[in-house]
Order: sequence, then structure tokens, then C-alpha cells
Amino acid sequence: MHFCPVYIYAFVLFETILALSGDGRNEITVGAIFYENEKEIELSFDQAFREVNNLKFAELRFVTIKRYMPSNDSFLLQQITCELISNGVAAIFGPSSKAASDIVAQIANTTGIPHIEYDLKLEATRQEHLNHQMSVNVAPTLSVLSRAYFEIIKTNYEWRTFTLIYETPEGLARLQDLMNIHALNSDYVKLRNLADYAGDYRVLWKEADETFHEHRIILDCEPGTLKELLKISVDFKLQGPFRNWFLTHLNTHSSGLKDIYNEDFKANITSVRLKIVDPNPFERKKTRISRVDQILGNQTMLPILIYDAVVLFANSARNIIAAMQPYHPPNRHCGSPNPWMLGPFIVNEMKTISEDDVEPHFKTENMKLDENGQRTQFNLEIYKPTVNEPLMVWTPDNGIKRRHISLDLGDSGSTQDFSVQRKVYTVVTHYEEPYFMMKEDHENFRGREKYEGYAVDLISKLSELLEFDYEFMIVNGNGKYNSETKQWDGIIRKLIDHHAQIGVCDLTITQLRRSVVDFTVPFMQLGISILHYKSPPEPKNQFAFLEPFAVEVWIYMIFAQLVMTLAFVLIARLSYREWLPPNPAIQDPDELENIWNVNNSTWLMVGSIMQQGCDILPRGPHMRILTGMWWFFALMMLSTYTANLAAFLTSNKWQSTIKDLQGLIEQDEVKYGSMRGGSTSLFFSESNETDYQRAWNQMKDFNPSAFTTTNKEGVARVRKEKGSYAFLMETTSLTYNIERNCDLTQIGEQIGEKHYGLAVPLGADYRTNLSVSILQLSEKGELYKMKNKWWKNHNVTCDTFHEVDGDELSIIELGGVFLVLAGGVLTGVILGIFEFLWNVQHVAVEERVTPWQALKAELIFALKFWVPKKPLRISGSSDKSSSRRSSGSKKSRSKTGS
Repeated sequence: MHFCPVYIYAFVLFETILALSGDGRNEITVGAIFYENEKEIELSFDQAFREVNNLKFAELRFVTIKRYMPSNDSFLLQQITCELISNGVAAIFGPSSKAASDIVAQIANTTGIPHIEYDLKLEATRQEHLNHQMSVNVAPTLSVLSRAYFEIIKTNYEWRTFTLIYETPEGLARLQDLMNIHALNSDYVKLRNLADYAGDYRVLWKEADETFHEHRIILDCEPGTLKELLKISVDFKLQGPFRNWFLTHLNTHSSGLKDIYNEDFKANITSVRLKIVDPNPFERKKTRISRVDQILGNQTMLPILIYDAVVLFANSARNIIAAMQPYHPPNRHCGSPNPWMLGPFIVNEMKTISEDDVEPHFKTENMKLDENGQRTQFNLEIYKPTVNEPLMVWTPDNGIKRRHISLDLGDSGSTQDFSVQRKVYTVVTHYEEPYFMMKEDHENFRGREKYEGYAVDLISKLSELLEFDYEFMIVNGNGKYNSETKQWDGIIRKLIDHHAQIGVCDLTITQLRRSVVDFTVPFMQLGISILHYKSPPEPKNQFAFLEPFAVEVWIYMIFAQLVMTLAFVLIARLSYREWLPPNPAIQDPDELENIWNVNNSTWLMVGSIMQQGCDILPRGPHMRILTGMWWFFALMMLSTYTANLAAFLTSNKWQSTIKDLQGLIEQDEVKYGSMRGGSTSLFFSESNETDYQRAWNQMKDFNPSAFTTTNKEGVARVRKEKGSYAFLMETTSLTYNIERNCDLTQIGEQIGEKHYGLAVPLGADYRTNLSVSILQLSEKGELYKMKNKWWKNHNVTCDTFHEVDGDELSIIELGGVFLVLAGGVLTGVILGIFEFLWNVQHVAVEERVTPWQALKAELIFALKFWVPKKPLRISGSSDKSSSRRSSGSKKSRSKTGS
């Protein structure tokens, strides 16, 4: 509605007469410029001045003049501004940000009239600040608002990858701290303008889902567009569980989002709005709610901000006019060279006045302007627009704090929040003992019950603590990075694409993986070690003392002894020096006797080779030469045997010279490798330590390749090649395989330190809860119990062998010597028994007694150890027989002595 100048002048004259003849209060005229569809803002403006006038500030009474703009016309805006100034207004409110021109601020700056703005606008340049010295804006500055969003997203939500979608330049300015246009990394932050998809928003959401695999979207759009955008996004599963939305427009709550909210919206949707002053719980409630009460109660930004703008100006004007009496009204000419003298004082008061000194109180918390008249102090409320549930409060000084929810939350909680329902997590893993395996009788089970292992138990424990359901997704491998395609596979790929929410297995936390996924706190600590083949010990040979010589050597030695014995007998018989009289006392015997018979020669040969000698020795030179040569032969054979026996008996105590990685590097007999593309190979390839670099270079140069595709293949290769291959792997898997394979062993100590953790998509909000739950399981000892269950609980029993030093021989290896001794003793005893029985029979015949009597007599005498002398007759026979026996015995003794 427009007023003609005649009516305006009449109205002003009428107001002046009332001021002079009425209650004595000074009338202050205030102008406002609205667009025709800003009725709610106008109602809030009127309500604010109504409340201000009811307080009767210091004999001031405010009169408002409102003008309306049908469209954004800079020329018309200039005319209306000059018309308001000609009416003597002490301040001009508006227009809103729909105005493309700053003509009002420039005219106000020239005339000294305070100009109050209440809408978000782009930051003014330094030159513009000089032209806007009379302007103040109670709306938050976009730079501080952008910083607030940065702290919410980066600090509190911990989002590192997301898609930014904006609709207007002001919206992009609100997001300026979340990205840098000149250094924007499209892999982490994707920027999209809604105007590019105005023809069909479905293209935008399809790109976000199928191309970006986006689970975190920051959307800045007008409330009127929001409902349509979110409704279309449902068809692309962007409102499903584990999706996160952050709506940055401060009027999101007024978009009517609750009208379309249903069980299809399981995403976590949050937004922000200006934090209003908490109502006084003891204040009397209105029984009749007016239209303006509803507008202010809805927390719509512009009506609330213009209310605060009115309160700010009215209190500032009251303070200045009361301090500078008499009151000097402003000039009534738009181009007056003399600005209003009170205007700058009022503007400066608005910049410095405390929110505790105003009445009525501001609607929004933390109202403070800087020296440029911009609002840099304000509080934001983080809330869920779908159910109107307040969550946290952001302040410029203290950051984010959880909101203490008051008892009066309006309609909060009246709508069911589908985003907090029990979620079903997709857990991606791969087959790897003992982390994830198929049960032996898996045919009898369905779903996740078919699997077992450490990872299965861990996820089960976490689901009980956090109260979530889960299902398994099985892939091949943890995740390797292809430097050529710059793509990941395995578990990491599924997490990047958000096809799964949790990744679990023997998944090592590395810096490269941390750049694309997040990890929880570690659930297992480990390192790298060397897996090698353990050869079974050689079986103990009881006749090891025979092994220093080959079989043919022993045969040749026996043959040589027989030949030497016969040669000795023959040569001795040829030598006249070896023929001696039987009785040395007879000087001229009738016959000579040669002592070198087969028995005596054999005894000499055996005694010589045993290094024991003999009581009888040869007399002739040729016999002595023959004996000396045999002694030389016996000496050489015995020395050789002794040396070879010592070496042979200790040879099976030899241990490998490979004691650690250093020994593995410095030898060239055993090849070694690791799993290709795994964290172990990455550790060696990126290490700066000399030994690790040497090991990596050697592994790369081996032909055929020393790398394997899986740990299982590496273990099989170690067992197959039986000592000619070693495998570098993580100690957890190494220990597991050693426990179940007796032919495997660990070489050296642990190399480095690594950790296993659960992987989640970047910025996943449930990562913290998983980490806390893992710490709880660790403190309760559950992780230790699970590891013992899957590492120690098995049915394999390995034989234990007593390890001895190289210079020590076991009883088994020398057992043959004892057996030979026992055999010789037994042979001697048996021959002695046979000789005793033969002698008993001879005695029985000679003494004409029964064999039993002779046996009894001889045995009784033999057992009398204390009797040193044996009588000639011990069986009780006749003297004649005794004499005959005695005579026979003498002859026998004589023969034996010879």
C-alpha cells in the first residue's frame, strides 16, 4: 500500500501536534522498507515498536512509516529512501537482501541517518565499509557463520569427505571455510551448484550415489526448495541408514520438512538455526496466541532479527537522546550537506550497548556488533529438523556444547525419529584363519551363523554392547592399492563405496589406508617376523660308532686282519728264531715248539689294533717289521676313526646360521618374500632403514618371484620347499600357523610394531562408539580370551626333542658301544659255561663219577670265592683215579702252558 505525499505531511503534522499537546514525550519517526510478500517481517516490526512504546522510554515515543517495494528496482528504492528522509525519520530499517543495490546505505551514510539491516548479506569490502558507516546489521556475518559450520563439520562431526551443494552465492559464502576453491581436492570435497541441475534434480542425486558413493551431504538451499530435493533423494537411497545430511540454511525448520517425513527417512539429518533466548519458566503464559506470537514462536530468522533490530535501535536512541538534550531532529532533505549530528552517536551506541541493558530483551542470544556494525557474536542451535529436537549449541567463544534441553520443547518428540532405530551394519571381511572361517558343519546353518573365528566373535561382542544387527559381506583380500589405476580393492574398496559400514579381519592400520578410511582403536598389537621350515631331527642310530667308516672299509679291515693273521702264522713257522724248546730248563730238547699259532696270532692282531699290545712278541727281524707295519696301520686307522667319529656324532647337532633378518640378508641359499601389496611389503618398501631396504631390494630381484598373493600361499610354499624359502608375515598369523604345523618355526625377533583395527568409512559417526566398546572388551579381558580361544585351542600335538650342544653325545648315539660290550660279555659267559660243562664231563670220566656229582663238586668249589687254591681231587673218587686225574691234569696244564 502506498501513501501520497499529502497524506504523509498531514500525518506528520498531526503527530507533531500530539507531541506538543500530549504526554510530553518526544516523538521519533522511524522508517521501514518492505517487499510486498514480507508480511510476517512487518508484523514482527510492528510488534517490536508496540512493546517499545508501551515501556515509555525516557519520554520517547516511536512512530513508524512503512514503505513497500513491488520489485527489485534501484531507482524506486532511491525515491522511497529520500521520501522517508524528507519525513524526518531517525532511522531506516531494511530492505532485506532481495535488494540488489546498496543505495539505502549510501544515502544513510550521506545524511547521517542510522540504517539497520536484518538479513544475511555478502561481506562488504573495505571501500564499501567506508560508504556504509551508518549501517549496522543484526544478522550473523557470513564469515563467522562459515567458521561455525567448519567447527561443526570438521571438529564435532569429524567429516573429512563430503559433497557441498549450494543454491545461491550467499549459500556458497556460508560454506567458504569448508573448502578452498583454488585447492579443492575432488576426491574429498565435491562442490555442486543446484542451478546446474535445475532441469532434473534426479541427475544430481544419481551422481551423488553412483559416482561419488556419497554418505555425507552438506546442502544450502532455500526452504522452499528443500522439500522437493529431499523427496527426490529418497529414490536414490540417499535417505537410508548411515547417510548424513547437514542443512545449513538458518530457516530449515520453517521448510515444512516434517510434512514429508516418514519411515523412508532413516538418514541422520541435522541443521542449524539462531539460538533464541530460553523462555522464563516462571513467566505467565499467554492465553490468547496472536498471529505475531506464532510467527516469533516459529523462530523464523527474519521476523526475529527485525525484532532484535528494533530493540537495539530503540534502546540506543533512548540512551543518546536522553544524554544529549535538547533533542535535535534529523534533516529533512535527502541531499543535505549537513548530516544529522545524533546519527553517528546512535550507531556507535548500537555497536557498544550490552544485551543486559536493553528492554525488552532480545529474542536471539549473544547480540553484539563489531566496529563495522556487523554481528560477529551469536549462538547457533544444532537440531534435527525432522523432529525439531535440539542437540547442541555453538558459540563463537566456547565452540560446541551439548544443549541442556529444557522442559518446554514445543512439539519436540511428538514425531517418531526413524534415524535412531536399530541399525543393520554390513560387515565386510574375507576368509582368513583364524579370523573368519566357515564352520565344518555350515550346511546346517543359515546367515551369519555359518561362520566362526576371531572376527566373528569380536563383531558379536560389539553388537551386544552397541545394540546393532549385522550381516557379513565376503570379498577377496583386505585391500591393496593399485598405483597405476589409483584404486583400492577388497575390504577398503567396499568401505570407500559405502557398500559396507565395518571392515574386519587381519586389517593393519597404515597411513595410506587412513587416507581413505577411518580406523578404530586397535584390538590387537603385532609385528613382523620370519616363518621358516623346521626340519625334523635325524633318527638316533645306536650303531653310530660304526658310521665313521663305510661298510667296505670295515670289510677291508676284517679281511686285512685275517690275511695278516695267516701271514703271521706262515712267516713265523718259516722263521727258525720263533721255534723254541717247550721247557727252557732242557738244554737239548728232542722237539721245538712255535708259539705263533692261529690263536696267539689273532690275539696279537686284535690287541694291536685296540692299542693294548700282547705279552708275547716276535723275535725275528722280519717278524718285527711285519708287526711294526701292522701297528702303523692300526695307529692310522684308529686315529682316523676317532676323528671321524667325533665329527660324525656332532654333525647332526648343526644349526642353521640364519638367526634373524640380518642373517637372512647375508646368505644366498634361502629365498624369502612376503604377500604382494600387503602391509608387510609396504613396511619394507617404505622403510628408510638400511637392512629393510636391502631386504626389499633382494625380494624384488628374486626369480621366480618370492611374493605370494595370500598368507596361506606363503605358508604352503615354506612347507613345500623345505628350508629353501622363508616367508615374512605378521606375528599373529605366524604364531597361528606354527601352533598347528610342527614343521614350521619362527626365526628372529619381532620386526617393527603394527596394529589391527576395525575400518569404517571416512567420518563415520559410529567410529567413536566402536572404539569405546573395544576398550571395554580389552579392560574386561574379553580380547585376551578370544585370542587364546582361536590361537591356542587346537588338537595338534608336536613331538618335543631335547636340544643338546654340539659337543655332547646322547646315550642313544653311544648305545651301540654298550650293546657291543654286552654282546661280547654275553659271548664270553656262554663260552665259559660251555667250557665248564665240558670240563665237568671230562672230570666225571677221569674220576669215574657221575656227571651230576662232578657238576655239583665243581660248582660248589667255584662259588667258594674265599678259597684261593684248588685241590687236584674235589669229587671223592679213589686214590688211583685221583692219581690218574692228577697225572692227566699235569699233562693238560703242561700243554696249556706251552
